[in-house]
Amino acid sequence: MSQNALHPPPVVVASILTNVLKGRLFLLFLMTIPPFFPHASVRSGQDTFIDDLDQALTQKKILLAHAPTGLGKTASALAVAVEQALRSKKKVIFLTNRHTQHRLAIDTLALMRAKTGKDIITADLIGKRWMCSQDVAGLFGNEFNEFCKAVVEKGECEFYTTVRDKKTLSVEGKAALASLKQQPPRHTEEICAFAKEKTMCGYELAIALAKDAQVIVCDYFYIFNPNIQNSFLAKLEVELEDLILIVDEGHNLPSRIMDMLSSTLTSTMLRNTIIEAKKYGYVGVINWLQEILQILNGIAVFPSSSADLEIKISKDQFQKAIQTKVNYDALIDELEMAADEIRKKQRKSFCGSVASFLQAWKGEDEGFARILSESPGKNGPVISLRYLCLDSSLITRPIFARIHAGVVMSGTLKPLSMYKDVLGVPHALEKEYASPFPLANRVTLIIPETSTKFTTRSDLMFQAIAGRCSNLARLIPGNIAFFFPSYDLRDKIASFIQTSKQKFWEKREMVKEEKEQLLASFYAERRLGGVLLGVTGANFAEGVDFPGDLLNGVVVVGLPLAKPDLLTKELIAYYDRKFGKGWDYGYIYPAMNKCFQSAGRCIRSETDRGAIVFLDERFAWHNYFSCFPREGLRVTKEYESILQEFFRR
Repeated sequence: MSQNALHPPPVVVASILTNVLKGRLFLLFLMTIPPFFPHASVRSGQDTFIDDLDQALTQKKILLAHAPTGLGKTASALAVAVEQALRSKKKVIFLTNRHTQHRLAIDTLALMRAKTGKDIITADLIGKRWMCSQDVAGLFGNEFNEFCKAVVEKGECEFYTTVRDKKTLSVEGKAALASLKQQPPRHTEEICAFAKEKTMCGYELAIALAKDAQVIVCDYFYIFNPNIQNSFLAKLEVELEDLILIVDEGHNLPSRIMDMLSSTLTSTMLRNTIIEAKKYGYVGVINWLQEILQILNGIAVFPSSSADLEIKISKDQFQKAIQTKVNYDALIDELEMAADEIRKKQRKSFCGSVASFLQAWKGEDEGFARILSESPGKNGPVISLRYLCLDSSLITRPIFARIHAGVVMSGTLKPLSMYKDVLGVPHALEKEYASPFPLANRVTLIIPETSTKFTTRSDLMFQAIAGRCSNLARLIPGNIAFFFPSYDLRDKIASFIQTSKQKFWEKREMVKEEKEQLLASFYAERRLGGVLLGVTGANFAEGVDFPGDLLNGVVVVGLPLAKPDLLTKELIAYYDRKFGKGWDYGYIYPAMNKCFQSAGRCIRSETDRGAIVFLDERFAWHNYFSCFPREGLRVTKEYESILQEFFRR
């Protein structure tokens, strides 16, 4: 053996050591993949997300994760959480407000079960009304709840009585439950179809399954609506401390809770309630309702100096005015009793809606605003009295303090510090992850030539914006989507857009079938190219995927800043008092997140290519520009050559 063989050169030694270390590191990396991870390999950046998740859940903390599309958030979160839950005997609750995410979570859990061979019992729940086997068209919210309660208590629901014998599962119910537990995770539609086939209540069967499940996929309100949460956890026989929460699309959570805790009474509601009371002979209630209507009209006095017909109002101002006519609590009781009787005849009752508002009005002042306003209606002015929540942490803070551990994740959870504040998670782990998609596959531009700022709005400006949009529709091949701040601005600008491509107009109110039909037509047009004219924060700006060549470009036209009405001013003032960041938290950041959600429709996989354009000079201003990820971002007026070069490649 030669001397060189016994003592190889340093370069060779270094090479050998490097390869050994690489191999060792690769083996170590493979070992870190959670055993329940449903895929064969981990994406770039996903390993860090998995490690952070594992650390947070092990330390019983909350991870706030800004994780862009493509990182594999759902698979990662479920893989880590299920392993932790089985080890610590906890339940995983996957919360999402999107139907598509329900399906993705269930499909992921099915893959995990197939890969591991473990019986991961899973329940998929949506709203009780949507799982009802009866014909409940037209019944929503409290109206459905009261109807359901009434028919169950009287034993008039055959679907309920088949699955439950009083409060315990029937023999048939136990057999159906045993069958479901043997099957892979099922979507809600499948559970409901299975239940209906057996003349059973889909909701009750899913709840029975949830009691034994390791993982439950459901909407936010099952945990964050106090009334529903109490009933839900009681049925599961668990406490908040027994839960690992995964909050998907977490950027939506604050607004969902604020909407849930808000309540409105209008003069139209009161008139409809009076008609209902007359129809069923509730004479005493009629007089009181007429008094409330007079009180609303009497206090609706707006300053002549203001263009906006809205004022702040105190709790006592309205409550004491009613108290001079009738005992406030007695009125609520009378309305609720009338509603109970009316629902027996027509299922739905306006009396119940008025009673619910009067009860909500008794709530706290801190974290809420009370606003009286007037707006035009079909039959004259409509007076609205609103009790509006400003602070989602009133609900979320105590929940996040009690649960075992959790993660709040979204592709637009920025800035993380804002969500930590508004959700009330003081000791959260804040982590931001880069996009795993190749930077070369996208071009991101700010074109600072026009503006939708209120003081600049005119036909001349609308034509200038439309000119840029027309040019972008020409430069970007195939399908392109334009998202405007409002329907009104969309209509004023889009009428000037000149393009040979077919236009597809989003409507204000679109049912599921209309959305699907419009998208199908838009997809079919991708060869010649179509132009989707949508609105930021509306039907197609979030929760809709356009993979592959279905969308080659997104243009965000203008800033969707909240209307500077009394509610916006109250929100800014509240966040200013509480965090010293009212303007940012109540105005700038929510608008920018809507923009980023719209922009995110374009690049949905590592092979997608497309252009993302922000069309407004204010995007280049410091307050707004500071919100942008800097990677690949360009501020330019020379956009034509850049886009031509990008789409030539």
